[in-house]
Amino acid sequence: MSPEQLKMLQRLSELFEQGIAGPSQIKQLSSLLAAINQNQEQDDSLSHSVLTHSRANVKTLTHLA
Repeated sequence: MSPEQLKMLQRLSELFEQGIAGPSQIKQLSSLLAAINQNQEQDDSLSHSVLTHSRANVKTLTHLA
């Protein structure tokens, strides 16, 4: 989560806690959470592919040795 996303989430959270969030804030929160989740999924996918690739190299090197 970027610093900007965190600030927006905190601001929206305050509005919801105060009971003054409206349809616009609900849409903003939905969009923000979707963006955060998409970024997390991309990070997880990248981490998984790097780990898988690293393991493949270890297996290959072990097999060749």
